[in-house]
This record gives sequence, C-alpha cells and structure tokens, in this order.
Amino acid sequence: MSFLSGIDFAHHSHRYLIVLLKFFSLKTICKCTTVFFLLTFFSLPTRTNAQGLGTLQITGFRADSKNGNVGISWKTNNEENLREYEIESSFDGRYYKNLGFIPATNNINGDVYEFENTVDYTDSIFYRLKIVDAKGKWLYTEPVLYKINKTTAFFIYPSVISSHSINVYLNDGFDFIEVTNMNGAVLLKQNLGGKTGKITIPVSPAIASGLYVVQLKNQDRTITQKIVIQ
Repeated sequence: MSFLSGIDFAHHSHRYLIVLLKFFSLKTICKCTTVFFLLTFFSLPTRTNAQGLGTLQITGFRADSKNGNVGISWKTNNEENLREYEIESSFDGRYYKNLGFIPATNNINGDVYEFENTVDYTDSIFYRLKIVDAKGKWLYTEPVLYKINKTTAFFIYPSVISSHSINVYLNDGFDFIEVTNMNGAVLLKQNLGGKTGKITIPVSPAIASGLYVVQLKNQDRTITQKIVIQ
C-alpha cells in the first residue's frame, strides 16, 4: 500500500468513525429515552376504583352546642369498604388539626355518628370529616362553621329541676325551646319569639322523673343541655 493510498484510507476511516460514533450516539439516546419513558410510566400514580368513597353519601353533617361542648354529627347511607371517619377542626378554615376518629360500621344501609369536642367558647370554628377507605385513600367533606354564641350551653340553672318550672337564661334570641326524653320524643315545646334574659318555662306534673334534653333552636343553630327532673 502506497503512502497516498494510506492517506486516503485514513481519510475514509475518519469518515467511517464519525458515522459510527453518530450511530452509537443515536442508539444510546434511544436507549436512554426508552428507559426514561419506562421509569416514568411505572412511577406514575395509578388510579384505583375507591368504591367505598365513590358510593358513600353524607347527609346532615352539622355542629351544634351540646352539654358545654360542640356536638358533631352526621348520617351516612350505603357504606362499603370504609375504615374510619377522622374529625378535624380549624380556626381559619385553612389549617386543620385532627381531633380523633370513629371507626366506620360499613352498614349497607348507612349509620348515624356523633363526636363531642370540648371548646372554650371564645371564637367560631370550622369542622370537616376526613373519610378513609379500607385501602387508606381518603376524601374530605365540605367544612361546616360552628358559631360561638353569647349564650353558653349551660343556659338552664339549676339543671336539677325540683319544681314544676325551668329557668332559662338567654343572651341571644331563639325561636323556640323543646324538652325531649332520651328517645327523642318531644314532651314540651314553647315559642320564645327571640326573647332574652330570664325566661321561666312551666313543666307539666305529668312529666315523669328522669333525664331529659332541652334544646334552644332557631334557623341556623341549636344549643342543647341535659337536665334532671325530680
């Protein structure tokens, strides 16, 4: 092989080397792209059919004054594959803290739940439910706002009734007052018409001795206190 042919060979070899490098570079890029795609695909969160959350309906979610605390209650229907209901509260409607939880009964016909939260009656507060299914997935309910009233939950004094009258002390106006037994049957109902101050409610002698529930109600709030009639 002559010197000139050697130069020619070297020249062509350089071209072959460039083509070969381009080929391997392209092939390497393709491999990297494929690996990246596979890793991305399998690392993406998958959608699952959260059947229990999808079919659940919450009705009557509310927060009312109850025995000096806030009583949180809700009703459900068609419960399935649920783990628990977590109760959360917030003073600003943005940052919530966990107050506790109630295990789900998973009753196919739904159920009634109640939770009691102790508050100091200085400010209004938001409540919401975190509903967790059996697989650990969850969703939140829309929050409800509990408005702290000037009238505290202890609006009856004394709470042990030895006479035939109930003394009610109100700083806020309410529409009416009810006295019910522990089964929820209304034994006494009287219109208040927004009155405030001390109001004396007569109690029929026909009402037997025992534990009863007194409720003050208007359109947007209910305050509850237990009393004993002797």
